[in-house]
Amino acid sequence: MSPTGPRRWAHLAAVAMQFLTRIPVRLTSVSDDDLRGSQAFFPLVGAVVAAVGIAVRAGLQPLVGAAPATVTAVAAAVVVTGAFHEDGLADTADGLWGGWTPERRIEIMRDSRVGTYGAVTLIASLLYQVMLLAQLPLATFATVMLAGHVIGRAAGVALAASLAPVSDQGLGAKVAGRGGTATAVLCSSAAVATAVLAAGWWFWAPLVAGAVVIVATRALARAKLGGLTGDVLGAVTQATMLAVMTVLVALWRHGW
Repeated sequence: MSPTGPRRWAHLAAVAMQFLTRIPVRLTSVSDDDLRGSQAFFPLVGAVVAAVGIAVRAGLQPLVGAAPATVTAVAAAVVVTGAFHEDGLADTADGLWGGWTPERRIEIMRDSRVGTYGAVTLIASLLYQVMLLAQLPLATFATVMLAGHVIGRAAGVALAASLAPVSDQGLGAKVAGRGGTATAVLCSSAAVATAVLAAGWWFWAPLVAGAVVIVATRALARAKLGGLTGDVLGAVTQATMLAVMTVLVALWRHGW
């Protein structure tokens, strides 16, 4: 029997944690409906991942300095997710620029090997993230890290709600479709709240940056692939995270 009420929400939160991270959550039965419903808690998982990175930098910075601590913090966030979104970003880069037809692009994305486009994109994205964050004092690093990871996960939910999957198989098909009003409210509230925390009256700037990435990714996926795949969800999460971090760092550098 499926849990109801608060137990249902707790179950869906655990599903989200198990799905998006390597944190040892033991669930014996997870349905496709559970996975769709768990999207409401994807931003919460982003906050947990960010908290890991923040804790690592806070612990290491007094010992080794800001730059090495930032590298380790970013690596820790990747490890706790099992490089889940990074894998999607690399596969998407390989597929979109490595094939000439939608069918060939999807075939490339399903290949477990990482190609040149994927490797270059992954290295560049990680290096860019470290360079952005290493210059920040710890308190600013914490808010930027939190906003990037939370809004990035919310972006994946938004894209899944607005783009049909390329097939009825795979991760894209499992999470595609609207998760309901509760999912929209929770994800939107989490994104806005973290943007306000990070940017104050400029909260709209990171949200606009995230929206631009979502719209661009949606258009690219429709044109190049014919719809949504799980790898594209990973790519939009990473791209949105970097866009949000970029805007927030720019605001910080200009004293806004």
